[in-house]
Amino acid sequence: MKELKIKRVLPHAMVALLTVFTISACETATTGSDPQSTSNPSENMDANGKYQKPVTMTWAVQTAAASKLLDNETWEDNRWSRLFKDKLNIDLQVAFTADSSTDAYKNKLNAIIASGDLPDVFKTQDTNVFLQLAQNGQLADLTEVYNKYATDSIKEYQKRFADSFKGATIDGKLYAIPRMNDNFHEAPFLWIREDWLKRTNSQPPKTIEELVALAKKFATEDPDGNGKNGDTIGLALNKDLIRQNHASILGLVSAFGVPGRDESMFYRDQNGKMTFAWIQPNMKPALAALADMYKQGLINKDFTSKSESALVEDITSGKIGMAFGSNWGTWYPYNNVYKKDGVIVRPYPIPTQSGYDYKIGIESNAVGQMTMVRKDYKNPEAVIKMLNLYDETVNYSTKDVYDKYWANEQYRLSPIYIDQPGEVYAADLLKAMDKGSSEGLPPAAKPLYDYIAGFENGTLAKDDNAFGTWGQMSKSGSLPIVLNKYIPDKAIVQSILGIQRPDVWLTNVASLDTLTITTFTDIITGTKPVDYFDTFVQQWLKAGGQKSLDELDKMYPAK
Repeated sequence: MKELKIKRVLPHAMVALLTVFTISACETATTGSDPQSTSNPSENMDANGKYQKPVTMTWAVQTAAASKLLDNETWEDNRWSRLFKDKLNIDLQVAFTADSSTDAYKNKLNAIIASGDLPDVFKTQDTNVFLQLAQNGQLADLTEVYNKYATDSIKEYQKRFADSFKGATIDGKLYAIPRMNDNFHEAPFLWIREDWLKRTNSQPPKTIEELVALAKKFATEDPDGNGKNGDTIGLALNKDLIRQNHASILGLVSAFGVPGRDESMFYRDQNGKMTFAWIQPNMKPALAALADMYKQGLINKDFTSKSESALVEDITSGKIGMAFGSNWGTWYPYNNVYKKDGVIVRPYPIPTQSGYDYKIGIESNAVGQMTMVRKDYKNPEAVIKMLNLYDETVNYSTKDVYDKYWANEQYRLSPIYIDQPGEVYAADLLKAMDKGSSEGLPPAAKPLYDYIAGFENGTLAKDDNAFGTWGQMSKSGSLPIVLNKYIPDKAIVQSILGIQRPDVWLTNVASLDTLTITTFTDIITGTKPVDYFDTFVQQWLKAGGQKSLDELDKMYPAK
């Protein structure tokens, strides 16, 4: 790989499991060594790989609305911290906590990086931050400890998610444990309140025209049944517009053949030319449709100032009928609606627009959340051993153990984890549901089957995990839409933007991103005409966009 140059940190910016897990017990037990100073960590391990003398690890905690602390546990003292102490003799200490669903975690991490006082283990989803730390020699090279200590099961993930591991590797050295995922789960869906559909005697829209008509019913009639017309929102937007979160425009622009996704969606068009999602000519009719809906009062007027937390309040209180969003909607925020009112908000394929082939943009599998270890940490192998234990506990144990350590977002209490991406199991689960049995499923997929079956037969009707899994992976869930429609339709477009980033893009991405959101907001709200989009394209190209395209054309040559 070419040497990567980072000028600054930008402020914006399981496989089907193949073998039964066994913990490696090949290390020779030797006593009397200080784990924080020995050059051979194995000397401080017993025959089961447990440290004989305690090893301390500080970590940065990403909190979020979805995070849950149960049974009076804390971030410092909980089921995972006690498990790591009991099984590995690792003492976890919290370096800091910050909310990762806002800018709080990112800002705190940037401050910590500037101070040079990094935690032993920490995460980032910002590729630019990861690259800068690696280039500056601030991260531990995990290549040797991964090869030595990772179990066969973990190494199978490396085969399955080869692109993810490639993204965590620079000049042949592994500088992070990647998220281990396929990014097609990022695809957008249209989420609709089931009760509003019934109350307005409507069907889920299959076209943009039908979407507009349904939004009009939702916004002007009385879909919530409170006796008042016009006090509800047809289609919700949030101020970030192009981000992969609740109420973005991603699903709508996809209908017009624009594979949009935040500021990173570079790809080659049908002619092999390097291009960028948000400068596509098809954005004009997409923005025109949104502007018309806004003018008619079908979109929330205050979206320009609507934070995600405020938007979730509107969703929970029953003000919103529809929104485009990601596959985890029944985990959050629509679990709130179900718990409060017993109402299901269900995912549907994005409506399409006549005359256009719909296209859905997703990130390169080479990018995503990275778990890193600071350069001078004396026991980098501890992270790999924790990953092994996580895998054993979550993926190869009983349902009770799975429920304790994974369900209810408890996996977040572990400093390192495998996201357990649903798409790995979705196809197997669909087959299992067809035959009505979980027999033959991989160990970690069986609890998912039980959740879906339990929700559908009513025995787990009030279980958050059952509702979340059902909405994501049942026959009527979101991921089967990807498997059975988006992928067969060849609608998925993956960004070419992997671990390499041109200097010109790194320098200008924040301002280009702001320019995009500001322009789209102005056009949707009517502050600027739709034709202003042409001006925006020229501004984007001049402000580093064209140079970015030129550099990316060289960096990621056509195959």
